[in-house]
Amino acid sequence: MKIVFYSTNSNLFDPSTYKLKVKPSNEEQFKDFQKAHPEHSFICVSQFPASFMPEESTILLDKNLDAKDFAQELEKLNPDMAIPMSFWVEPFDWLSVNDALVGQYLEKKGIKCLYHSLETALTCFDKYRTQQKLLQEDFNIAKGIFVDHDLYFCAGSHKNVISNVYKASIRSQLEKLNLPLIIKDTVGLSSYGMTVVHTYGEAIGYLNSKRNNSNRIVEEYLDGQQYGLEIYGQPGNYTVMPPFRFSLNQYGITSPKQSAKAGPESLSPELNKIMLKLAECLHLKGLAQVDLIYKDGKWFVIEINPRLSGMTYLYAKSMGLSVFELMYKTCIEISPLPPVNKALSLKLPILNDEEMKKVSAINGVVLLNQINDLAAKQEREKGFCECIITSSSLEEIKSSLEELKKEFPELATIQQSETILK
Repeated sequence: MKIVFYSTNSNLFDPSTYKLKVKPSNEEQFKDFQKAHPEHSFICVSQFPASFMPEESTILLDKNLDAKDFAQELEKLNPDMAIPMSFWVEPFDWLSVNDALVGQYLEKKGIKCLYHSLETALTCFDKYRTQQKLLQEDFNIAKGIFVDHDLYFCAGSHKNVISNVYKASIRSQLEKLNLPLIIKDTVGLSSYGMTVVHTYGEAIGYLNSKRNNSNRIVEEYLDGQQYGLEIYGQPGNYTVMPPFRFSLNQYGITSPKQSAKAGPESLSPELNKIMLKLAECLHLKGLAQVDLIYKDGKWFVIEINPRLSGMTYLYAKSMGLSVFELMYKTCIEISPLPPVNKALSLKLPILNDEEMKKVSAINGVVLLNQINDLAAKQEREKGFCECIITSSSLEEIKSSLEELKKEFPELATIQQSETILK
């Protein structure tokens, strides 16, 4: 069977300044995966930066191709099956929507394609739609309100309007929420741009400012423990992974560029049931990641990402698999996954080749995943190097962390890792 893994991108990236480096490389992992399955032919097709894809053997298509053009290029390969390996880019987390459009086209051409439907992708992309879907299906979510940007500022363009009634209604609703509050974009990526406010005045000040430049959700801050997990499979056959604990920054939220993840913790029958219900009601197909908060004995769903995530390498390596093998086992072969070892993911500064070699030699370090944007103007925007440590023993992971601490004694994510490993 000829199987195509594909992913699209809607953003411009300059290969001369935007550098991805994975050690061991995705190319090495893909070659090993191919050797393990000689009965199939595998092809990887993407648009730059082609996250998670093999560095050398991926077919890179023109950045200007839209979903239909991209799908037509896949069609020329005459695959028996196509599976998206959607990734993410700033500012809009919508690539799974584009990959669904590709999948729709392929299906019309008679090519089997396992992808999250356009409806599912759109529901998860727009956090307001996500919120409404979760309420409809009776999941626990943070109490909050939706702020329509156009209505909030509409009075300024109508000279005959004395006061903005919609704006007044937002203030009234805000003051019924419990402080502190989180304000977030409805279509942004993860927690980028998320703001925590501690008074109603701060919330109104933010909404009245130029920072409020699109639709927003304002919701109560849940001070429970934050977790994340991934779900693999398709309707009637899902695998829910045990959750990893997330560290928090000084504002009490997870930071994609700084957070550490440790675990996994045991998957309780209750959480497994909740996640299976979530997967079935969204008709997930492939891989999806879910952010959760556990508070007062209840699980709250925070966000659903129908794509590969910042946890995908972590899960794969904690089971001794490549991402390709993980996708194969859960989407094609439909076979049980290996046991999940203890694992830790933390962010290091950008490393040079010699430093990467040195860190890789530390016992338990199984993967380094570095993102380096040379064109970034601010230091914090340049990127990071994700370091994944696995072991059958929590004590061995702590020992590996001590070795890292010698190299980076003041690094905040090492301190965060020590906290969530306790």
